[in-house]
Formats: sequence, structure tokens, C-alpha cells
Amino acid sequence: MNHRVDTTAPEAIGIVQISDLHFRDGAGARTFVAHEPQDGLAAVLVHAEQAIGTSAAVIATGDLADLGEPDSYARLGEALGALPVPVYCLAGNHDRQDPMQACLPRPNVHLEPAVQVGNWLMLLLDTNAHGLRAEADGTYVDREDRVHAASHPGLTPVEEKRARAILTATRADHVFLWLHQPPLPEITPAAQGDSELARLVRDFPAIRAIGAGHLHGDLSGEFEGRPVYVAPSTFMSIDPPNRAFEGPGYRTYLLHPDGRIETEVHIVPGALTDALRTAPLPPFFTDLLTGTVTTDELAALSDAEFEERYGEPRPMRRS
Repeated sequence: MNHRVDTTAPEAIGIVQISDLHFRDGAGARTFVAHEPQDGLAAVLVHAEQAIGTSAAVIATGDLADLGEPDSYARLGEALGALPVPVYCLAGNHDRQDPMQACLPRPNVHLEPAVQVGNWLMLLLDTNAHGLRAEADGTYVDREDRVHAASHPGLTPVEEKRARAILTATRADHVFLWLHQPPLPEITPAAQGDSELARLVRDFPAIRAIGAGHLHGDLSGEFEGRPVYVAPSTFMSIDPPNRAFEGPGYRTYLLHPDGRIETEVHIVPGALTDALRTAPLPPFFTDLLTGTVTTDELAALSDAEFEERYGEPRPMRRS
């Protein structure tokens, strides 16, 4: 079924989730903050060293690169390849399929869709269907506007078929679903109801929880009766209750044999966090956090409409 099996895990399985790394192909972070993405990741990996050392795996839930350049994945592969546990990566809306597949993998950095650890299956989904275009031969290529078109989760028929095959074949008692865009009702209303993702979760009761990124903050909720946990970003996070920037962070999990899940968010203290906390939060972030606008509505705005509404250019547009 094209997935790895590791049955040597301890009774309680530790997982470290990192997300939204936004690596670049060189120096120069073109966004709201001055520090480099690799500085945030380095701070996280130092702070999480003990957790990583006692975990079964690190899961990286997308936006691994900011603009999808080949060298950004090569640089990230070197950083993650040095970790002492396997790292399983999935794509976000900022990622680009071909350079990611060509330049990221290392002996312990994987793009495989699933791994079984103990009696838990980690299933990694590509939920960027809205940022892909189907070709005549049945393959999918990145749309030029993938970053904003894939603002909410969606599954291509190929990805849904693959996920259903893995879920049908697995002998694991519990499944943890990993994806990039969290299907939270207040953030992504289009993912609710009769979407491919909703049907998938409903059809497989062994799915116990969903882990995601994309929103750069400590958020949680429910989707089809399952808990959804969102991780902060290793680059720059946000503090939703206070509508402010927050420092680089990560999430840890303990997955118990009986299906129970314990999880905690960690923000790395230090100079990066202190600097981020003093930076003003862009108005569109505030609108998103307060429900004034959805990710779908933001994606539908042209660059000119975005700038007219918020008084500043749309951030992190591909150059």
C-alpha cells in the first residue's frame, strides 16, 4: 500500500508537529517580519530537542517552502535530515510539487502518504486540490495561483482514492489524519457538509483526530465529530485571542493505545519571540481571526481589491 510500518513504538507514541516553515532559497525573508525562516526553525529544533528525541516521528504539515524554489527544499532537507527521528512531510498551498519531490527527500525525510506506528496509522493527505489543474493524462500540475486558490482543503479524486485504499487496508486501531488546511467550520465553511474530506472522515470511524497548520496559530475545533488541532508556525505564529504576532512554535502529541490523545502547544522563548510580539498584526489577519472574512473570500480578492480593502499589498505573493 506504499506506506511504512513500524511496530516497535512504545505504548504511548510521541509525535512532534512542525508547520509553515516557509523556507526560501537564500537570505531575505520577504514578509511582515525581518528574521529568516531558518532562524525560527533552528530555535524550534533546539527547544524541542528532548521531545523529538523521545518521539516516534516529526510530522511537517505543509508550507515547507514559501515560494517553492528547488533550493528552498534542498536547504530544508539538510536541516531536517539531521534530526534523529524520521520526518514525514506533506505539501501546503505555498509548496510546489515537482521541486518538493525532487529536492526535499533524505534518508530520514519522507514524502510517503502513511506510516503505521504501534497501533496508530499516520495518514498524510494532500489537501491542495483547489490549487491543482488536471491534465489530459490524468496527472495534476500546480496552478500558477496555487497559493491563494488552495486556501481551503480539498481532495483530488486521485488523492481521495489513495486515502480510501490505505484506510481500507490498514490494520491499525486508530488513525491520525494530517493535512495542511484545517477544516474548521468558522474558517473554511466550504469544507463542511458534503465535501470529499467530510465524506472520507465520516466513512472511516477509526479516524480519531486531525492535525493541521496553515493558520500559524494555536487553534482547535471539531470536524465531523473529530478534534482538529492546529500548530503554530516555526517561522512566525499568531496569537488568536490577542490578535497579535507570536513567536515560532510547535505542537507535541501523546497518542495512547486506547485512542486517547494528549497535545500541547509550545512557543519558543527568546529574541525572535520578543521581536514578533512587538510587530503589528496586519488587518487581514485580524479579519480572518474574527470571522469578518473567510479564507475563501480572501482568496477571491484580486491583488488590487486586496490592496484597496486593506491599504497594503497582498503578502507573500509569488514573485
